[in-house]
Amino acid sequence: MNIFTTGFRHQPWVWQVTGLCFILGTLLAGSIQTVSSINRSGIAAVRVGVPPPTASQLIEFKKLQDQIAELTKKKNDLLTSIASGNNQAKTLDEELQKVDILAGLTPVHGPGIILYLQDSKKTPPSNRLFDADKYIIHDVDLQQVVNELGASGAEAISINNQRLIARTAIRCVGPTIQVNGIPIVPPFEVKAIGDPNTLAGGLNLPLGVLDGLRRCDPDMYKLEEKPDILIPGYAGNTQTRYAKPVIDQSATGKGNDNS
Repeated sequence: MNIFTTGFRHQPWVWQVTGLCFILGTLLAGSIQTVSSINRSGIAAVRVGVPPPTASQLIEFKKLQDQIAELTKKKNDLLTSIASGNNQAKTLDEELQKVDILAGLTPVHGPGIILYLQDSKKTPPSNRLFDADKYIIHDVDLQQVVNELGASGAEAISINNQRLIARTAIRCVGPTIQVNGIPIVPPFEVKAIGDPNTLAGGLNLPLGVLDGLRRCDPDMYKLEEKPDILIPGYAGNTQTRYAKPVIDQSATGKGNDNS
């Protein structure tokens, strides 16, 4: 039975869910304001010639991350308390938690792999730039790793504790690589939750990303299979300006416009 049908319109749990939506909107607004403060602080845009973040900026950034984590915990606690009220709200709570996991907004744990990547300590065989680049971990290497993990069924991925979502960008900016707008440097720690054997097999495909590193310097990576790993939730901006949800296409008479 669909819990959103009009048959439940006058049930008590409807008012609880309405209140939940209002509170979630308030928490989301607070999260967006927190991330905006991070961006204004300037610590998410380190470029060539720009000094790295100061100690005070890093402390402030940590405080803002703690605030986001606290808001997320309050939201999850509220969902849990609502779910104990009745079966309809419990079903809604379970669906919302699934959405949070798929969107990368909540911490998750489970079996998977941890891949460590670092620049080679060997001296390139020549001074040619083409040869030297092979001994350095680039943003394209991280992107290839992420693509292989996604194709192998990874359900959650993080790089140096930055949770990857649909809007995550991995790009080189000066001497650093930015993930979710946060600059990171080697060594890189890539975590992925899924079937460990399948994930490891995908990374070790012939002519794949690890095969290329192995041909250059096997010490540039270390792959470990783990029975349980923890991946944090995404703590960045979740605001959308242009994309709007489609509530009911049949009611509006609008479908996919291929013209």
